[in-house]
Amino acid sequence: MVAPASRGFRASIAVATPAEREVRMPNTRRARAALEPPGGRLGDSAMIGALLDLTADVARWLHVLSAFAWLGAGLWIRRLTLRSKPLLDQRSEMEVWDTHSLSFWRTSKVAAPTAEELDGLVWSFNQIRWLVGTGIVLFCLIYYRQPLAYLVDPSIAALTAREAIAASLFGLVGAPVLNEFVNRIPLHFKTLYMTASIAHLLAWVGLYANLFSQHGAMIQIGAMLGVVIAFNVLWYLYPRMRKAYNAVLRGEQPDPIDRQYWDRRGRHAYITLAIVFLMLSSHMGSLVRDNGHPFLTITTILAVSVVARWVLDATHHNGGVTPIEPRWITATAVVALALGITWMALPRTPAKPVAVPASTQVSASSAAHPVTHPPEHSSASSITSSASRDAAPLRADAIVQRRCAVCHAAQPSFPGMASAPRGIVFTSETMPLYAGLIAAVVQSERMPPGNATDMQPDERKAVTEWATGHAR
Repeated sequence: MVAPASRGFRASIAVATPAEREVRMPNTRRARAALEPPGGRLGDSAMIGALLDLTADVARWLHVLSAFAWLGAGLWIRRLTLRSKPLLDQRSEMEVWDTHSLSFWRTSKVAAPTAEELDGLVWSFNQIRWLVGTGIVLFCLIYYRQPLAYLVDPSIAALTAREAIAASLFGLVGAPVLNEFVNRIPLHFKTLYMTASIAHLLAWVGLYANLFSQHGAMIQIGAMLGVVIAFNVLWYLYPRMRKAYNAVLRGEQPDPIDRQYWDRRGRHAYITLAIVFLMLSSHMGSLVRDNGHPFLTITTILAVSVVARWVLDATHHNGGVTPIEPRWITATAVVALALGITWMALPRTPAKPVAVPASTQVSASSAAHPVTHPPEHSSASSITSSASRDAAPLRADAIVQRRCAVCHAAQPSFPGMASAPRGIVFTSETMPLYAGLIAAVVQSERMPPGNATDMQPDERKAVTEWATGHAR
């Protein structure tokens, strides 16, 4: 009796349809899918996100090191050029004395070196190659990976992720090309060259100030100017240096016209300090990165960079002592800058009265799966300091889950966000632990970045009041 049953069972298996097999004996794929959390293979996406974050961290470290090397070498060469003294030696034009490591060093500018003396010459262009390469990688891994969070402000321009990336690439590619046309203006048209350079720069600032968030515009302009300088160095200055090197090896003098164009293009160094400031704006407060005046802020940073570099050059020309005229200009610039910062720090838009909707209780399911659409504003009466003490925490919880937990969640729903930034996850239980941090970043409008989730002024006020009251 057993054998026929076994044969019958085997026969039924042999003739079973694929659907019947699926019902009777779930295969490995179905079992694996049953073990996966909703939303797909989150383990793989989290691993990829972690690897991309690690790559960005390594690129950031190399980028900073390359920036130190490049800017340090550039400032040192500029100092040699401006503080050198003429010599009577026929083979040397200038010399500079330095002291370091309990030693004294003399650097001489040789007019006509021999081929043997140039053997082993160190070229200082590898730093900028590393600087550009790591910068591009870093920009892609951070700003192109999450453009809606870091570049876009819906209140300025409702751009999609692809539109934001395309607009950014337009500047990164177009600015160096247009700058090359400006640099090719004949040398005797000095006024035209200066006018075209300033107009070219301000046009890009105006474009991105009205297209991106203020923080996004500052980062974009900083990256764009960095690419402009790198393109200028690698496309023009480096080949001209090679040309001069080959001329010296042949016993000839470098082309004097090339030297004049070199001096003109060397003025790009006046905006290097501004580039550093703009690229570091991510680590600055709302007074710099979110004051509501992006065009004025960026142009002020550029102007301060030019004035600072001019004062530094004048100091080197004067043997290390700042002349009287630059002192007055510096003092005037500092006062004007202080007044401008004070004006930008004034409140722009008063917060609307905070309304308490009846349904602000956040359930466990809504905390686990935050809502990403804007909340409906209620016409209920305003919160007062005494009556809102119990309702404010519930409303703040709801607002944070709607506006912040799309990123700060165990499973972020924001596009391109694989894990919660800095590992901070907002739930009803963890919110009091981060109350101080929430108060600081929400009140200063640093979060959400670019107001990507459209947090309203009354919501910001409610969250700030609750977080301030619970901060430790």
